[in-house]
Amino acid sequence: MFEELLNPSNYFLNPYAIPTLLVGVLILSIGFFVLRQNKNSIINIAFFYKCLAMGFWLFSISFVYSSNKQELAIKLYRNFTFLGVVNIMPSVMFFTMAWSGELRYKKSFVVMNYLVSLLVYVLAITTDKLILPYQMRKYFWGYYPIYTFWVAPYLIFFFAQFIISIRSLYSAYRFEKIPIKKIQKRMVFIALLIAVSASADFLPKFFWLAMYPYGYISMFIYISLVAYAIVRYRAFDIETVIHKTIMWLFTFSFIIIPIFLLHKWLFPHLRESDALQVWFWILSFLLAAFYLRAIQPKIDHLFQRRRSNLEEIAHRFAEDLVHLKGLAQLIPRLEDVLSDTLYSQQISIFIYDEKTGTYKLKNRIKNSEGIVELKADNAFLLWLTKNNKLAYKEFADIDPAYALMKEEAEDYFNTTDSTVVIPLVLNEKLLGIINLGRKSNLRPYSAMDFYFLNTLKNQSAIAISNSLLYENMEDQVRQRTKELVQAQKQLIQAEKLATVGTLAGGVAHEINNPLTAILTNVQMLLALDTALDADSKESLQLIEEATKRCRTIVQKLMTYAKKPLEQTAVAEVDLLNVVNNVVTFLAYQLEQENIRLVTKAQEDSYRIIGNKNELEQVLTNLILNAKDAMNNIKKGGTVYITVSRAQDWIILEVRDEGYGIPQEIISKIFDPFFSTKDVGKGTGLGLSICQSIIEKHNGLINVHSEVNKGSVFTVKLPKAKEMSQVTT
Repeated sequence: MFEELLNPSNYFLNPYAIPTLLVGVLILSIGFFVLRQNKNSIINIAFFYKCLAMGFWLFSISFVYSSNKQELAIKLYRNFTFLGVVNIMPSVMFFTMAWSGELRYKKSFVVMNYLVSLLVYVLAITTDKLILPYQMRKYFWGYYPIYTFWVAPYLIFFFAQFIISIRSLYSAYRFEKIPIKKIQKRMVFIALLIAVSASADFLPKFFWLAMYPYGYISMFIYISLVAYAIVRYRAFDIETVIHKTIMWLFTFSFIIIPIFLLHKWLFPHLRESDALQVWFWILSFLLAAFYLRAIQPKIDHLFQRRRSNLEEIAHRFAEDLVHLKGLAQLIPRLEDVLSDTLYSQQISIFIYDEKTGTYKLKNRIKNSEGIVELKADNAFLLWLTKNNKLAYKEFADIDPAYALMKEEAEDYFNTTDSTVVIPLVLNEKLLGIINLGRKSNLRPYSAMDFYFLNTLKNQSAIAISNSLLYENMEDQVRQRTKELVQAQKQLIQAEKLATVGTLAGGVAHEINNPLTAILTNVQMLLALDTALDADSKESLQLIEEATKRCRTIVQKLMTYAKKPLEQTAVAEVDLLNVVNNVVTFLAYQLEQENIRLVTKAQEDSYRIIGNKNELEQVLTNLILNAKDAMNNIKKGGTVYITVSRAQDWIILEVRDEGYGIPQEIISKIFDPFFSTKDVGKGTGLGLSICQSIIEKHNGLINVHSEVNKGSVFTVKLPKAKEMSQVTT
């Protein structure tokens, strides 16, 4: 049997069979397409079964029409075509119950329909009661089966299912409250009414009636409308495919039918002349070629004009991306393209900010204040990242893909006042989001708009990724430049300090010895004060005081130059003891000037490695500087001294309530000989020496100050276990 079915010589090229074959393939393709969108949706599954039955019916009957032998045509119809026929209405019922929401309590009814249809099919292939086994009618379109009147009960059952399906769909449409769902149900209801007209194909099976069975056209329209209603949010090209196919079938019939009629009329003459047959087929080929070259492109242009325009816009945008640098140029261009092409009332573009871990608004929202930041852990955004597909507000209620994300999606759409959300995903990372509001003309977004947005989506994701890389490179260049400038300043400072150090060494060598001689002689003269009058003694005392002052300056210079006059002792020191000693020593003196010293420490011990005397010198200098800073603006105040731990460091802070240090000079306060005090009241070496001592202890010293709010000097020294030796 199968050898006979598969033998090409048993068939001929029947132009009436071509439309049914094409429509059958299209219906099967649409069924697979819809199923792929959501394989877990019972609606999509039921629709696929319906397409499978209809596609199998049309595909197999095209071979029945093209059969050369009546016996072969009967076998094809009884065994294959009728299997598709009997499963059409149970599948339509199955889909109707799923679509209207009645399937959950009518499952048994659906199963019963399939069982009855299966029984009818078994009777048809095993008995002669339903389809005549040895006879078919030969119409102009090909062989057609002959039904007996025993099929009448099945037809009653067949039309009963139609009526039940129509009633269920109308009831679902009537009580539907959601507008978008109501439109869907109305479309499916109208499609089913159109499908009823396909039942006229039964008439030539009962009576001799040369009425071409056009049921495949009704079924194709029915399937197309239902498919569009189900997967409008997925089928970005389905509108164009449906329109082009219908127009192609309609216009192509003006070529095929005349050729067929001409062939039938001239057949007696063609059979007698090979030359006439050749000329006939050449003419037919030229007519078909004329259609394909002249008519078909116009149809394509008619239905793809909008798509061509959008593709041209997307192409120009892709070319512009080459010249756009950074988000500052890209975002306005992207906003203009969307606004000028889709006429969206509101466009908001959010880009991920690595510093804050959020999505920041990068454009200025028109006609709305809106939100300026989106959290990266937003459930809907995470869902968009995983799915990487456009989200349309109108489909949040009807798309099964939103089942687990419906509330989050609605909340996002309402919060951002958006209708369409475009996720910009690259390498499974959400770089940004584009939110589109309603159109200015209040029309819904079309399938062609979604096609354009899909194209723009991929281009924009790549462009934004490149812009972020470009800006990161610019930030790195700026950071490196800043570091180089800072390094240059440090080199200049180091050179300055080296010069001062060399100067200090020379000063110590050249001045220290004369000062010692002067001081020794003055002190000897003062020891013999019995021979001196009061004026002479006072002059010698002034000389002694001035000489000691000069010696102190020399000693500080030597300390700064890291050439101490004697080797300093290094040992384990408790910084809190250093603080307590200095506070005890200075407390009384400062109280006379109405200045309090407040010490804060949470623990009893803060041990470091260092020289106790030098550390006391640093703290003393900082406290006295704080006192001078406060006395400049008021009499009295409080100096806060805090000791704490931070990982491997001991932190010492000295905070005052003085005038503060202006920002323009704060970078100079550690320079040698720089002083903010009046002439004669400071050498400008105190803080410089403090810095030198702290650096000898492998520590850090810095200052934070605000004018009229005071200053905070912070000293960081490594814990004792982290420091085994201090360079002296």
